[in-house]
Amino acid sequence: MKKLFTLVAMAFMAIGANAQSIVAEVDWTQKSEWDLGWYGEGCTVSVNQGEGLIIDCTPAANANYWEPQVPMIGHIATIDEGGQYQVKFQFNSPVAGELRLDFYSWDGSGATMATVFEVAQGDNDMTIDFLDYPTPCTDAGIFYQCGKLPGKHVVKKVQLFDLEGGEGGEGGEVGPAIVAEVDWTQKSEWDLGWYGEGCTVTVNQGEGLIIDCTPAANANYWEPQIPMIGHIAEIAEGGQYQVQFGFISPVAGELRLDFYSWDGSGATMATVFEVAEGENNLTIDFLDYPTPCTDAGIFYQCGKLPGKHIIKYVKVIDLEADAIQSVKATKNDGAIYNLAGQKVSASYKGVVIKNGKKYLQK
Repeated sequence: MKKLFTLVAMAFMAIGANAQSIVAEVDWTQKSEWDLGWYGEGCTVSVNQGEGLIIDCTPAANANYWEPQVPMIGHIATIDEGGQYQVKFQFNSPVAGELRLDFYSWDGSGATMATVFEVAQGDNDMTIDFLDYPTPCTDAGIFYQCGKLPGKHVVKKVQLFDLEGGEGGEGGEVGPAIVAEVDWTQKSEWDLGWYGEGCTVTVNQGEGLIIDCTPAANANYWEPQIPMIGHIAEIAEGGQYQVQFGFISPVAGELRLDFYSWDGSGATMATVFEVAEGENNLTIDFLDYPTPCTDAGIFYQCGKLPGKHIIKYVKVIDLEADAIQSVKATKNDGAIYNLAGQKVSASYKGVVIKNGKKYLQK
């Protein structure tokens, strides 16, 4: 009995010396499904038991067609309702896949007509028909929409034909007439004013209109944004917290964590840091938390790092706690911890914590 009391006393002395407690913890390698309900755009999320939380932000798999969207020809004076039009254009695509053209209006009429088609890697010389245009407009253009094809695109020459409107054939018969055309290899600057997000646009005389939608260069940090741990019961104003997490990154670069609230309080604290390609085990401090909140979580924000990320485990530690009151996890899974907050096996002997309560395990 004396030996037992000695063990208990030593355990509680260890708590005071450590002065830290686990606020929340998830071992994603032991889970089999996504249970945090929501995640940001630009990725697919899955859970593979044994592997972890898988965040696939490979752009070609998850992007839409229309961002980036770049007018490759613009400000066409008049388009007729029911008109029969054809676009011919030459370009170089970084990869094979689906491209989208949108024949749109600038004039506020809402006139638009779009089509999706397959392109090859490298040089393409395409002819696309837009038949029976739905509405008239007085200011039109053609969007080059390459959101499914990350990389550098180069548009060379664009022509728009009216298939009904001119004398173009032998003997003066009515045939296709050029409505508008641009040879981008002969231009030296971008002169259409605006283009969609997710790319950089330049013009190189002799080369053409260059649309660079390489995600790492143009993405922000925060899309996609994935809660890798969520619904932490209470975070104190001025609190001193530490996040420990292990993950695999597809590339080296900058990652961002956002320690945020679900409760509408607006509580948030974010930091950006460097990660290596492959395995990472990082410790990130969030000191002097600015506001209290009653429902918090940690966003894993990898918009600058395209590819497949795998999160193994995550812990949130209160650096100021004077004792371990409980282990708070996303659910009571029967795991056993010692008084230092370390997971132990069923054969461990001494004072342990299981489902938030202390026990003496013999």
